[in-house]
Amino acid sequence: MSVIVTGINGQDGYYMCKYLLEHTSFMIYGTLRYRATKLTNAKEYFPDNPRFTMLHLDITDNVNVLNIIKKVKPQYFINFAAQSFVGKSWDIPHVTWTTNTMGVINILDSLKTECSHCRFYNAGTSEEFGDVLYSPQNEDHPLRPRSPYAASKCAARHIIRVYRESYGMYAIQGWLFNHESIRRGKDFVTRKITSTIASIKKNIESGERFEPLELGNMNAKRDWGDAEDFIDGVWKMLNQDTPPSEYILSSGTMYSVRDFLEECLRVADIQWSRCDNDVYVHTTTGEVISRVNSDYYRLADVNCLMGNNKKARLELDWTPKTDFSTLVRKMFEHDYL
Repeated sequence: MSVIVTGINGQDGYYMCKYLLEHTSFMIYGTLRYRATKLTNAKEYFPDNPRFTMLHLDITDNVNVLNIIKKVKPQYFINFAAQSFVGKSWDIPHVTWTTNTMGVINILDSLKTECSHCRFYNAGTSEEFGDVLYSPQNEDHPLRPRSPYAASKCAARHIIRVYRESYGMYAIQGWLFNHESIRRGKDFVTRKITSTIASIKKNIESGERFEPLELGNMNAKRDWGDAEDFIDGVWKMLNQDTPPSEYILSSGTMYSVRDFLEECLRVADIQWSRCDNDVYVHTTTGEVISRVNSDYYRLADVNCLMGNNKKARLELDWTPKTDFSTLVRKMFEHDYL
């Protein structure tokens, strides 16, 4: 039995492989784009584990996808490969669409031809709900994307449904609301906050000056959960009795970017005061800790997202384990070390 997991260099791909190595006896094939890293260095992910193999795979190359699927003949294919930066998707809409939508078509078509029994999962996003009509959002909420990234994920969801209904494939796309971890890239706002505040804390302790943290829309509210909690839900989605259903995984709570920053400052034990226009100042030195930079505003933002995870709780027996404060603390303490 074998599983292909794409996007091993991202938090979800890494944690999925880790989960499978710990909870199954399958052979795990983690994949990276050739330009993402050198294959010779890939074993640093799970050293000396005979059940883990790294492969180079670019899902935008249909020949490459077909050849890998022919070689491995997987029982499961879990796709976390994506152009996942929402803000960047306006700058590179073609790359976003090619990766997030055409890449999924390449996988589905290759599985249909070579490995139709394989169970396929694609990572969806709460951004698909976009300009929301009600909160919390459930699986019946209409898709109302507000970014090229979100639109590409909506298109992938529709094509997955077409393949599922047309060819009888086990193919699903779950809605994963915002999920964070110590492996989250520092370009994402949560890790940007925790890593920068950790650096500022060290500078304060050593009496050194520091550059302030710069953020965009402080009022944006998101449903933030722990990425490691979500992986178990993904695996449960892949192991339903047929026909398969799609689910929301979320914490069921909602906090603003401002809330995340202030919780991180509390965990860091940094004394601050907030001035006009969301300028945060260190109360002892008077230095600016954080300020708003309009360059980080999105062209069309999503004001609030909060997921209703009732269906996953009832039908998958899945529940998030990590609350908001614990998540922030875990990320900050890792970055502070």
